[in-house]
Amino acid sequence: MRWISLLAALALSAAAAAAAWWVADRPVPVAAEWRQPLASVSFAPFRRGESPLTKMYPTRQQIERDLAALVGRAAGLRTYTAREGLEVVPELAARLGLKVTFSAWLGGEAATNDAELTALITAANKYPEAIQRVIVGNEVLLRRDLPPDKLIAAIRRVKAAVRQPVSTADVWAYYLKYPEVAREVDFLTIHILPFWEDQPVAVDRIEPYVVGIVAQLRQAFPGKPILIGESGWPSLGRDRGSAVVDVVNEASFVRQMANIAARHGFDYNIVEAFDQPWKSALEGTVGAAWGILDEARHPKFAMTGPVPMVADWPLRAGYAIALGVLASLALSWRLSGFRQCLTLALAAQILAWLLVTTLFHVEAVSFGPKDYAWAVLRIGLPAVLFIAMLTRCRDWLAKPDLALQGALASAEGAPFAINPWRGQGLMLFCALYAMVWTALLLFDGRYRDIPEFDFAVPVGGLAVMLGLRLTLTLGQGGQAIAALCWDGLFPGSHRRAIRLLAWCLPLAALAALTSEGVAVIGEDFRSIYPALADRLPVVLTAMIANREMNLWAAMLMLWGLPFALARRTLAREAAMPA
Repeated sequence: MRWISLLAALALSAAAAAAAWWVADRPVPVAAEWRQPLASVSFAPFRRGESPLTKMYPTRQQIERDLAALVGRAAGLRTYTAREGLEVVPELAARLGLKVTFSAWLGGEAATNDAELTALITAANKYPEAIQRVIVGNEVLLRRDLPPDKLIAAIRRVKAAVRQPVSTADVWAYYLKYPEVAREVDFLTIHILPFWEDQPVAVDRIEPYVVGIVAQLRQAFPGKPILIGESGWPSLGRDRGSAVVDVVNEASFVRQMANIAARHGFDYNIVEAFDQPWKSALEGTVGAAWGILDEARHPKFAMTGPVPMVADWPLRAGYAIALGVLASLALSWRLSGFRQCLTLALAAQILAWLLVTTLFHVEAVSFGPKDYAWAVLRIGLPAVLFIAMLTRCRDWLAKPDLALQGALASAEGAPFAINPWRGQGLMLFCALYAMVWTALLLFDGRYRDIPEFDFAVPVGGLAVMLGLRLTLTLGQGGQAIAALCWDGLFPGSHRRAIRLLAWCLPLAALAALTSEGVAVIGEDFRSIYPALADRLPVVLTAMIANREMNLWAAMLMLWGLPFALARRTLAREAAMPA
């Protein structure tokens, strides 16, 4: 009978998990659709291990394959350098019928700038049919690599030597700051990236935002043609305010942008063709995931129909369900009865879902040797906690009176003892690790991931444990507060750590929310909002606009709850007469 109960519990829990995976990962409808090639896409043909930072460049054969992958997806492309192996782009693109916006990269080194401008002029004159227009420098004013007068000198040099229209590319606001540069170019190349604004724009509000910016530039520089040189959305990385990062929103943005351009007669370029792992070194995870194709050159989404949030979810579900079943089999030998086996099996499926999701996420955001080394910690902690938490749940199910040991009763007079393989040491370490990460978000969070995936097993597993112990405790006449205390969750106790974490975790939650308020205070913030009464609503709104950061703050609050309740009990004990 025990084996029949166990098999029935495993089958039922696996079926429930499969249904939950299917419901959670159904394709998401996207209203906008586009059935033609995009006007243009940014072309940087770097693969993993290649980077302009390390001066490892793609081969001619790789570039040719990448250009071929764009045929039918885009009518043209934009480069960012005239060298570093991309000298072959105009010739190869002409064979495939792709129009080219060829560019020179300008920085702080005069010799490199001279070589770039020479290469740009040479290519423009050699391939006049393929190269429609040229761009001198990318976001030079934003980065402050060159002052406006030197940038203007470079523009004039190119204009005197080529027949194509000449521009420079920068964030739209910098043309308004430096109108003398706008007067020098044949057309304005403006970058409109709603995601990166100091006050990020949600994906469902991009049309009035884009149209409004173009209107400002047209009013400021009447008669000057405009190219939206960069506009796009990332599919992986941290959210910014109301700008939510995922593949569905990327698909929605790209489809909308093509339709907006068609309705309003805009010329545009989508950033970018392929995901670029090397950009994670500059902009974190979010910088590496702007491609309409992934780094393996596979399309990330279709331009019509619903879009799957997680394309490989059946594979993940298979791993998670199998792991949950195996863990249940390994730990259920102390249990008897269908209800106990089913409870453990469901807990195992929940924790397996969280663990497998963590594993896939860490793999997706690991781009180089440092990331791979860090991945050992990011995967190892949840994996060991997965075992520790399920083992503790099994102990409670096998011997329910263990769940009644709350409010530090089991540790009175006992020396401090932590057994890391039973979870307490790891949970305390994870809490410290989470607070450090949150502090980094507060002081340097622009490109830093919000860590809800990394801590899904510690926090989600804690919620499972608290729920189970609360159920068992109340079923035996115990108190809810005792059931939710930190004491008894794992063997061992440390009163100083409890007192510290009872304060620090809620403060970390507040710091997480505050980090989003700080993020909107850019260099123009005070000039845009001169009065304190104007600034406060903007900052406070930003603090609650990011749903991912809100989730992280809620996770920290949940994590702090058992410590706060245990601290309350400690205070009562201290107040009792000896």
